[in-house]
Amino acid sequence: MSDIITKDLAKSVEDQVIAWRRELHQCPELGMKTVETEKIILRVLKEIGIEEVRSGIGGQDCHGVAAVIRGSLPGKCLGIRADCDALPILEETGLPFASRNPGCMHACGHDGHTAMGLGIAKILFENRDKLRGTVKMIWQPGEEGDNGALKMIEDGVLENPKVDAMIGHHSGTSRFQEVGPAQIGWTPEPSSFCITGWWAKFHGKSAHIAEPHLGADPLLAACYAVTELQAVLSREKQPNKPAICAVSMFHAGDKNNIIPDTCCLEGSIRSNNEEDQAFYYQRLREIFEGVAKTMRCTAEVGYGHYLGTTDNDPEMVKRFVPIAEKALGKENVIEVKIAIPGGEDFSEFTKRVPCVYYYHGGNFGDERDFPQHSSKFDLNEQTLWSGVAVMTQFALDWQDM
Repeated sequence: MSDIITKDLAKSVEDQVIAWRRELHQCPELGMKTVETEKIILRVLKEIGIEEVRSGIGGQDCHGVAAVIRGSLPGKCLGIRADCDALPILEETGLPFASRNPGCMHACGHDGHTAMGLGIAKILFENRDKLRGTVKMIWQPGEEGDNGALKMIEDGVLENPKVDAMIGHHSGTSRFQEVGPAQIGWTPEPSSFCITGWWAKFHGKSAHIAEPHLGADPLLAACYAVTELQAVLSREKQPNKPAICAVSMFHAGDKNNIIPDTCCLEGSIRSNNEEDQAFYYQRLREIFEGVAKTMRCTAEVGYGHYLGTTDNDPEMVKRFVPIAEKALGKENVIEVKIAIPGGEDFSEFTKRVPCVYYYHGGNFGDERDFPQHSSKFDLNEQTLWSGVAVMTQFALDWQDM
């Protein structure tokens, strides 16, 4: 491994990373349309002096960015990914640098990921004489359900130069309770679950509420179906295998004296393997269609998006742990026993190249910690340096293990 320990280097850019994060926090953007975010990234890369940059990655009206840093020593190409999109949430943090886009907020920490990526790029570019091979920094929009990773892959982000391996992370508060502020959590298991974002539409027959016998009630059918669905988890799921099958949206009717024609539902299935995921989706379809039929209705069932598990390559994990310990100290690198049931489209990268994905403790460790996707969520800015240190250390040392 190199004789560089990146903690001091990360601390040297800490103030800049925090400033970038605050600037990004004020202009959150949704999906793939991260126009202002792209402008900030490109401006900072130009200030750093990095010239090999590609923007607009992901297809028409998409704003992914990749920057290439070539070391002076021969070697492979490592991809480092930072997601950069926000959520449709009205911010209630009261921060002086709160969102200026009403109804849109960085409530998952992607502003921190983006800023850390810029800090990593700055350190690596300024130390490229000590860098083996190439690093491709990837800023990815569309992580929150828009298949941004796949869109960037299809638009060639893993080519020219060809990426040989990748690393990614997620900063968290309540999700990673084993991981304290500025600590790192890792697992040899998948870092996140499979996700199927499903939808269902029950079709009935509209009627006056005083004459229900003349109609067929899709709302009642949907209620029965949702109740029946719970039996899958309580009676058909192996107790030692984690799974979630949740209904999160339920819409029907416009007036209190009319049986509606339709009832629409949406939800999510989550499990830690592809086989169980397929089973739960099939059972959901069977239950919804079957219950609808018994109540003189019909049901359509489909899914809007699907993500596989975020699999950690064993060799990459073997390299990652001692490098992270070198950067932060062994006491700050924690093996996480239970992966979070969240989804992560970094899984698209894990299908194509060896990857490692870890958890970064972006929490405060006190009452200031709110769950991700909360309107009061905030990252502990004093932890950002540790994420910079670990990824920079990995970029410098991963080929020497």
